[in-house]
Amino acid sequence: MNLPPNYLDLYEQALRYDRVGDPYTAVKLLKKVTRLVPDYAGAYRSLGRIYSRRAEWKPAFHYWSKTVALDADDREAWWQLGLAAVPLKRMRTAQTVWAKFGFGHLNLGQPLGLQLKHQDGYEILWMQPLDAARGRVVSIPHPGSGMRYRDLILYDRRGQKGYNVVARRRVPIFEGVCQLKRSPYQTFSCLLHTSDAGQIEQLEQLCYDAGLGFEVWSNATRAVQRTRANASDDERRAFPEYYSDLLPRPENGTALVAMAAIHPAEVERTLNDWQIISLQQFSDLRAY
Repeated sequence: MNLPPNYLDLYEQALRYDRVGDPYTAVKLLKKVTRLVPDYAGAYRSLGRIYSRRAEWKPAFHYWSKTVALDADDREAWWQLGLAAVPLKRMRTAQTVWAKFGFGHLNLGQPLGLQLKHQDGYEILWMQPLDAARGRVVSIPHPGSGMRYRDLILYDRRGQKGYNVVARRRVPIFEGVCQLKRSPYQTFSCLLHTSDAGQIEQLEQLCYDAGLGFEVWSNATRAVQRTRANASDDERRAFPEYYSDLLPRPENGTALVAMAAIHPAEVERTLNDWQIISLQQFSDLRAY
């Protein structure tokens, strides 16, 4: 087979364009390489990476399929093919890939950690795994993340980011890839005029009984930009609860809590019931 002498130069040029933030030109050059050398797996692999990074799953699936057809020993390409299959609902392909990696039968009874990336940082949440790539968010994410309580999310089982330690048990944290299905739950926050654990647990139980999400944001395991020094003006205006004096301080006897509900009336009704039971007050109720 006579190979075009410049195809590797084109390939390296495409990678440089991608590195400097010009995926459009990179894709054009990589597609040209695939036309010049149809059996060069590297070009298909790079196209798969670009489209997966952009969460464009149909072309990602196509190019990862091409990659494994040319290089069946590329384990990363196989894994990425399985990830791309899930948003396209090609579950038979996904399950075949999971079986290759020993993830065909998992213990799904325990929640796992989920890392969500933000523009200026990240946060660690809880999710309930459904299989080797899908999970249900069971924390209440930061409002700026674009995610919601009970969202269906694609996560990377091989992209482990560390551990949480809960009751002396190590819980792995996996990287979130993208949202698969948006939850109907809306996010709310308010300031409780108490920091008493028992009274906060009363509200948590009321939320549980009403089918609402609940989280004490002051205790949340997250690492978003939450200090005024690091926050932009836009962030402080959009999310004053995270950056202003509304932040919960134990010495002030307050707690910032988040709730998730489909209808605002459910939140108001639950908070009113809590006031009657606890003889405490709340303020600064806000919907996002």
